[in-house]
Amino acid sequence: MCVECGTALNISTSPVADREREFIRRRIAEGKSKPQIKAALVAEYGPTVLAVPEGGGFDAAAWLVPGLLCLLALLGVGVAALRWRGEREEEEPADEGADLDPDDRQRLDADLAAFDR
Repeated sequence: MCVECGTALNISTSPVADREREFIRRRIAEGKSKPQIKAALVAEYGPTVLAVPEGGGFDAAAWLVPGLLCLLALLGVGVAALRWRGEREEEEPADEGADLDPDDRQRLDADLAAFDR
C-alpha cells in the first residue's frame, strides 16, 4: 500500500508510491525473496505498507467479520434449502377426482380412454 495516500501500490500515482515501487525493484534485482522484501518494506516504511491488520481490537474484527458473514450466509442458504426441500416432500398427492361429480368423472374417463387408443 502507498503509505501516503492509502491506496494499492499498483494504482497509486503519488511520489511516495513511486519510491516504494523502486525500493521493491531494487530488492528484486538484489535477489531477495518475497518475505525478505516485505520485511525490508516494513523496516523502511512501517507496518501500514503491508495493509494487513495487526491483530487486536478493530484489526481482529477486520479479519473475523467477513468470515463470520460468509458462514452466516452459508447457514442461511442451507436452512432455506432444507425448508424448500421439506415443503416439497410434505406435499400430499392430490386425490384424483375428489371434487368431480359422478357425471363429470364419467366424461373424463371416457375422454382419457379415447386418448389411450
